Amino acid sequence: MSRYLVGIDLGTTNCALAYIDLQNRPTQNNLGLKTFPIRQLVGPSQLAERQLLPSFLYLPGEHDLPTGSYGVPWNVTIDYITGDFARTQGAKIPGRLVSSAKSWLCHAGVDRTSPLLPWGAPPEVQRLSPLEVSKRYLKHLIDCWNNSPNRKPEDHLEHQQVVLTVPASFDDVARNLTQQAATEAGFRNFRLLEEPQAAFYSWMGLSDALEITHVQPGMNCVVIDLGGGTTDFSLIEAVEQQGELAFVRKAVGDHLLLGGDNMDMALARHVEQSLPQVGKLDAAQFSLLVQACRNAKEALLGLNPPPEVGITLQGRGRSVVGGSVHTKLQLATIEKVMLEGFFPLVPANSTPDRSLTGGMQEMGLPYVADPCVSRHLAEFLNRHLSPSQPPDAILFNGGVFQPIRLRDRILEIMRQWYGEAWQPIILTNPSLDLAVAWGAAYSAWLSHTGGKRIGGGIPRSYYVGVASTDPTTTAQVLCIVPRHMQEGTDVAIPKPEMELALGEPVHFPLFSSTVRGNDQPGDIITAGADQLLELPAIQTILRGGKRSGTKTVPVTLSTRCTEIGTLEMYCVGKENDQRWRLEFNVRDIVGQNNYSAAAGEDQPTTISDLYDEGAVHEAQTLIESAFQGDFKPNELTKALESSLEQSRDHWPTAFCRRLWTVLENHATARNRSAQHLSRWYHLVGFCLRPGFGDTLDRYRIDQLWKLLATPGAAGSTTPPGGADYWIMWRRVAGGLSTAVQNTLMNRLRPILIPGKGKGSAKPPTNELAEMWRTAASLERIDLKTKQALGEGLLRQLNKAPLPNYLFWALTRIGSRRLFYGPMNAVLHPTVVEDWLTQLLTYQPLSDTERMNYLFCLSHLGTMVQQRALDIDDAVRQTVLARLESMGAAPSMIQQVREFVAVQQDEQSQLFGESLPIGLRLVGSTT
Repeated sequence: MSRYLVGIDLGTTNCALAYIDLQNRPTQNNLGLKTFPIRQLVGPSQLAERQLLPSFLYLPGEHDLPTGSYGVPWNVTIDYITGDFARTQGAKIPGRLVSSAKSWLCHAGVDRTSPLLPWGAPPEVQRLSPLEVSKRYLKHLIDCWNNSPNRKPEDHLEHQQVVLTVPASFDDVARNLTQQAATEAGFRNFRLLEEPQAAFYSWMGLSDALEITHVQPGMNCVVIDLGGGTTDFSLIEAVEQQGELAFVRKAVGDHLLLGGDNMDMALARHVEQSLPQVGKLDAAQFSLLVQACRNAKEALLGLNPPPEVGITLQGRGRSVVGGSVHTKLQLATIEKVMLEGFFPLVPANSTPDRSLTGGMQEMGLPYVADPCVSRHLAEFLNRHLSPSQPPDAILFNGGVFQPIRLRDRILEIMRQWYGEAWQPIILTNPSLDLAVAWGAAYSAWLSHTGGKRIGGGIPRSYYVGVASTDPTTTAQVLCIVPRHMQEGTDVAIPKPEMELALGEPVHFPLFSSTVRGNDQPGDIITAGADQLLELPAIQTILRGGKRSGTKTVPVTLSTRCTEIGTLEMYCVGKENDQRWRLEFNVRDIVGQNNYSAAAGEDQPTTISDLYDEGAVHEAQTLIESAFQGDFKPNELTKALESSLEQSRDHWPTAFCRRLWTVLENHATARNRSAQHLSRWYHLVGFCLRPGFGDTLDRYRIDQLWKLLATPGAAGSTTPPGGADYWIMWRRVAGGLSTAVQNTLMNRLRPILIPGKGKGSAKPPTNELAEMWRTAASLERIDLKTKQALGEGLLRQLNKAPLPNYLFWALTRIGSRRLFYGPMNAVLHPTVVEDWLTQLLTYQPLSDTERMNYLFCLSHLGTMVQQRALDIDDAVRQTVLARLESMGAAPSMIQQVREFVAVQQDEQSQLFGESLPIGLRLVGSTT
């Protein structure tokens, strides 16, 4: 049994740790709750203890600090800084500070397990994944605790009972990633707790006994939690249980990436716009300004504030004047920006403005479109309380509410809704910074002693999709977990009984809801898109045993809400009680079916077959005749078009995928002749393009890779098929995992970007062209390889004639909006600016070359409204002038001058050919 009960607040802005020592609790304090002083660097070689560990990580450059000045007692050779000194050092040197890692951990538009932070850092800076940064914060707490004086090995932190907090609105992917970070840091005995609940536990455990008596059964308390990265609303009801006061959580709000970070950025934008001589700052400079505004805000809204705080912008780069620019922030300015922008007076029936195209994207995060906290609060209260039932009590939490002025503003807004006679009980916590950690430790204490914990179970219901008549607006789903289900309990769903395919791919669309509170397990309902949050679907192959083969078995569903707050789902066999566990996909969460979620756009959708079964059967027969009979394979495509009375560009996605099944069954026959091999590659690539967008494409692409994993005959590294082989991989590249794309790139590297003195024999011209196009289509490969590919293409600008693939390949590699890849796979703008400098001196030699050249310029200069991705304004103006002088199409000029949505024909041109009919794609960076 552990000696300590520990609560950890893994915050966006600060981390904190509180604990109860079960062996040395003071008799005068029944709880004995303590805050752990966290040792950290506060300056070069200066260690000090602080109650908070700022959630900042600094990656020192070679000459930033004296050697050895950022070592810690438990790791003198550490190559990064965590905490207070990281924050202050990062405010001086741009591009090396990691902040808001917790917000990135719930960002569906990037690969959260890939190195991408610091976001917008120069190319030479080392990067870490949000998962790794979160792990390092937790590891710092472990190391600091374990290296405390006289700490016994059995009392090490990883062996204690730990409660780790997460936002109430975190979905299951973010919860699972938090769990993974804790496990990788070393924790073994931990559970997750929602932050608003933790704040309420702190009030329960530490507030004055008289204040608690003011809360009576039947009262509703709203917890308004505004932290550095998220806004959380929770509704907790006071009830009577066995004659005693108890509490039940009734509802939680939707996920809102809205908090102190947004306010700091709003202040930074205000300062930037008030200094026209500065111009538009680049991503690194803007990050420095955000840090400066955060410090100014905290000083001006704190106790005994100065009349104003100076801010210095260091001159750097082409977009600012030389030297430094100085300005001042005053309290009136901060209050105006925050009160008018985030806490305006709005009517009681307000709802967030969802017509906005998106929130501030300055730092790459998908912030909520409407930053008005007032409207989000009004919607939450109207959704869960009747207009005649105002909340009886309010608990404020989060660092944003440190200034009492902001708490008073919320009360002012709500009194406008409920009338001046409304006088809620304002619940108090001794510390807004430490309440979550304290409450987490108190929750562990209640669990240890059998005390009454907040009831209500999990805050959301879960569903499996069973049908969909209109996938963009409604979904027919089966409820598998009801809202308020208690953690650690199981639910068996005996009906409806289903047939489960074994040995074949299965697909489980998953949804959750925080607003549907009456659905019960087994209910089949139709819900609007505004009521359901789509989660990454489960796609897997279930096996029944070594000799079971492919078959179907009758099953029912069973679910379990684990003690740590995550969901498990099982298929249970009716005949022999076999159980198959279905796991959430938390690693490959950016890709085929989720790449545009962060942009708030529709997901890729497909339409059903347009042909009757007779036509489909005839097409399948033609393929079989070509690969098993005497029908000439080089005539197959025309025969299919003639049979279907439609050109191949008009074949719908679902029909193409059915043809793949026939081609897969005849894969061995592709080796009958060179013509058979060429036609098989051609049709496979065409039928599976672009590698994603249909339910089972991940499985199909995996099967294709297994078929072709060996590039050639024994002892050969050259794949058979020549150019057709690479065309096929280019067409399906969007469905290839990062690992597979890297494998393909390793085959291409010796030819396309050979090392010094290691040049390989060049393949035929047409095959070399397709190799370049394939390499350019691998959007998940690392940025250094992409940069090397681009530089290799630019060296070919002096060739005559110019290679026909050059501009298209360079466009795909350097595009500011990728076709399918995550945002962290976009090349740094300084790299592309150097490419543009070289391109701007080139003179096209033909009309075709001119059009390809202008297409390339417009896409390398496309505006995406993100400082970390957009090229410098001065370079952009040069590109615009070039486009205009050469008579570029208005659409090309417009996308460089301002942000515009990607058009379907533009996507097809980037892809290299037409996209499948019925498939709508939205790039991840739009």
